[in-house]
Amino acid sequence: MSEIRERIKQAREAASMSKSELARRIGVHPSACIQWEAVGGTHPKLEHLAKIASILDVRFEWLATGRGEMRYSPQAREERPAYGSLDRLLSAEERRLLESFRQLDARRRRVLLELTALLGGVR
Repeated sequence: MSEIRERIKQAREAASMSKSELARRIGVHPSACIQWEAVGGTHPKLEHLAKIASILDVRFEWLATGRGEMRYSPQAREERPAYGSLDRLLSAEERRLLESFRQLDARRRRVLLELTALLGGVR
């Protein structure tokens, strides 16, 4: 099984993308990508790993662990939601609720979460 640094490099090269371009699209300094692919370098944070998988169009499980296939099958690709596409999966009512929630301060968010847990019978 290959190391994560090798899988990142393999996926990036398969996408014909430079380290600096990948870094730009993830929103990190180019030195981060250099470290991720270096022997003895650092590993990306989970959020960055998810972005790498999405940007390079590879399966997250493969990128993170080396298990399974690198790419999605054509059928699975059509069935999976794109990274960042949660809004397309929400109803108009759910989007309204989420937009309102995002405008609340931390204390009011906690109150709302407690209230919805009580209303839904979940704790």
